Amino acid sequence: MAEREPIGVVGTGYVGLVTAAGFAELGNEVWCVDIDADKIARLKRGEIPIYEPGLEELVARNRERMHFSTDIADALAHARLLFVAVGTPPTYSGDPDLSAVHAVVEAMPPSDRHALVMKSTVPVGTGAAIKRHFVEQGKGDFRYVSCPEFLREGSAVNDFLHPDRVVVGDDGDWAGDAVVELYAPLGAPLVRTDIASAEMVKLAANAFLATKISFINEIANVCEETGADVIEVARGMGLDNRIGPKFLQAGIGFGGSCLAGDETVLARRGGRARITTLERLWDEGAEDLEVLAWRPGREGPEFLPVIELSRVDADELLEVRTTMGRRVVCTPDHPFVVGDGEIKLARELTTEDRVPLALGPASTASEESELRLYTLAALELAGLTESDVIVRPAARHLAGVFAEQASGLDHPRGAAARAADIRRSGALRPDESALLEIPLEGASAATARNGTHLPLTIEADEAFWRIVGLYIAEGCCIADGRRRRLTWSFHPTREEHLVDEVAGFWRARGVKVDVRRGGTAASVVVSSRLLASWWTNWLGLGRNACEQRLPDLIWDQPAASRRALLSGLFEGDGSWSPVNGGPRVIVEMGTVSDELADGVLRLLAMDGIVASRRTGRTKRSTKDTHWVRISGADQIERAIHLVPKRDRPGVLASIARQAERIAPTGYAREGNAAWVRVTSIEPRPAGGHAYSMEVSGLHTVVTTGGLVVHNCFPKDVLGLKQLAGNSGYHFQLLNAVIEVNELQKRRVINKLHKYLGSLVGKRIALLGLAFKPNTDDMREASSLVLSARLQADGAHVVAHDPVAEDEARRLISGVEFADGPLEAVRGADAVVLVTEWKQFTELDWNEVAEAMAGDVVIDGRNALDPAAVRAAGLRYEGVGRGRNGSVSV
Repeated sequence: MAEREPIGVVGTGYVGLVTAAGFAELGNEVWCVDIDADKIARLKRGEIPIYEPGLEELVARNRERMHFSTDIADALAHARLLFVAVGTPPTYSGDPDLSAVHAVVEAMPPSDRHALVMKSTVPVGTGAAIKRHFVEQGKGDFRYVSCPEFLREGSAVNDFLHPDRVVVGDDGDWAGDAVVELYAPLGAPLVRTDIASAEMVKLAANAFLATKISFINEIANVCEETGADVIEVARGMGLDNRIGPKFLQAGIGFGGSCLAGDETVLARRGGRARITTLERLWDEGAEDLEVLAWRPGREGPEFLPVIELSRVDADELLEVRTTMGRRVVCTPDHPFVVGDGEIKLARELTTEDRVPLALGPASTASEESELRLYTLAALELAGLTESDVIVRPAARHLAGVFAEQASGLDHPRGAAARAADIRRSGALRPDESALLEIPLEGASAATARNGTHLPLTIEADEAFWRIVGLYIAEGCCIADGRRRRLTWSFHPTREEHLVDEVAGFWRARGVKVDVRRGGTAASVVVSSRLLASWWTNWLGLGRNACEQRLPDLIWDQPAASRRALLSGLFEGDGSWSPVNGGPRVIVEMGTVSDELADGVLRLLAMDGIVASRRTGRTKRSTKDTHWVRISGADQIERAIHLVPKRDRPGVLASIARQAERIAPTGYAREGNAAWVRVTSIEPRPAGGHAYSMEVSGLHTVVTTGGLVVHNCFPKDVLGLKQLAGNSGYHFQLLNAVIEVNELQKRRVINKLHKYLGSLVGKRIALLGLAFKPNTDDMREASSLVLSARLQADGAHVVAHDPVAEDEARRLISGVEFADGPLEAVRGADAVVLVTEWKQFTELDWNEVAEAMAGDVVIDGRNALDPAAVRAAGLRYEGVGRGRNGSVSV
């Protein structure tokens, strides 16, 4: 191979690192420079600071050709071409912040052998300005080339190696020739032009996409008025080769793509992880919330912060089904990670596509086993107080309890008599033990009225998790008045060993156990209101088969504890059997709890086991049964702990007789993922809500059954609008496109005029300032336009936002900021809901009515209950709500 041109890349963000790795793949020596010393140190260690499919492997493969430094002189010493890939974020005015670009320009020395190659997105005319600056600084021989990037997030590696086109803008000198030669091996169509034209290509392309998006949304509005179906209209338009189908999805970019509310994630808040639905998370809010996300090449998935959680009406839903029984219901525009490194929308998926199932333990899962569980943690959950409970400390701790020590005890017969009672009975209340400073290590606890004594602490060892697993499989919690009984039920003759195991576990801890034998079952019963509450309310186990679920604590336990729980679960509710007489074997379990099946699939995946899921309904059953099945010799060996000990030698001997081990047919294991093929994409009944989630860093979410989907928010028209506006050109068509999106904000002003007439001197309360709830992001926020227009019309604006006030103060002037929603509406002539924070949608509207001077409520998000607002005597005005409050303006 001929020697390739060495290059430098300034900026190791999304564009810079992909560009550097791509050129290294082509055989170039690459010097990567960044001012972030921590990022450079991580890159030197082989850590990739961003997620992009295939990038980590590309960097690792070309590690010897990639050099990382914080000193730009290192790049200049080795390379003639210096690619600039620094950030140019938008400022409040809409213009890009070119400070990082200017810093690179200033760092360049006088030279006739170097050239800057601009990859960063910059306004038209930037190249000419930089060339003038070089001349003014005595650096006129320094060359300049514009080479805009067209990398799409999620498929950037593929886009670099297989580009649709390469655009090079230069002055026809050696620098342009060198850049063209660099890209020549890719064989892509070349557009070689002047610098200004190259700068315009990127902006024009984005502007055209924005035009298509806004156009189809306008068509959608017309369809609503005429009864036409915009989906069919777009399909008919897209079949015209002159138009094409892409970016004709009505609504894309306005609210994000979404998952159905009953799809699940493994979420963590306050250090405790649990499986929960998106609908529940919405009700709870995104504050301090993390969810499990995935990237290739890691040991396992990892918890990352949720930076956006949103909800929209679900007008159309699809169910994406895959092999191994995984499925997810989402909107047609929800993005998926597919096997070739691309990002595809749900509606674009085909049966040729593969999607990943996350494998491996969460990166923060503990490998320590020192967890001790405190049984009195459920005291309040059981409806008890400390006066309802007695504890029995070790006898040695009570021997020294004398009257003088007990002088603070409050007792009708006096402190001395109470001290004697404590020494004689060996028992006292928890508050008394605290007052007397009596250690409770090794103590037991019980309810005061003949309760079963329990150890005050229970070590969460493997034996404990086995008992939990057996309860999930064979247990229930029975209520009899105030009494509560935990019951494990087994076969009356064939499962004596399990009866002995459960009974022996509790007896070894000093707990009274009742073993009841009948014709159909042998049961182990522990009667304890305190234990039952701790077991079901605090540990989170179900009360019956339909409610069963994995306890939240298991997600942070070491592998041995997770396997112990699963072994108890499978031994109690599972089976193993030869396939067609052997030697192949399957291990499976069944449950009527959808939540339990979801959790078991995820827990098995943490051990690298890919189980299949099948759902069906047995005869005379009113509820679906979910079967979780493990097959394949390699997987059976990995999951041998799920087989009863007495059967393990037979299972291993059976699979050892296989002449050859057949590769799994339902998935392909690659690193920390099992890639499953899409089998169908079917429409599902819509209605209700769908939920959007944005996860920091990795841009993926591990959802139901471990299936990985991409973040809910791909780049949309708002980002494209900023880029288009930076062109500096009076683009009439694009201005009209932008105006379509901006006019809706201004319609609110017209609604206020309708009710209030002149706004001079009127007090208008804005509830919410942020662009969306659960964020402090003020970019493109409607409040920026509304507050300015209201003040221009003479109104006094008072506003409240639970989070975004600090950022809003920097961007908005002349607005009074209130400490809470009721403070904001006090004395207001009208209230406008700008951001649908939960705090606002759950307001007591009678209190709002009492606080207001006027009676007008403008629901700018259609998030309020019109009936509740009107019932408080207020006038409600929504957006396009017809009889519920829409008014033509």
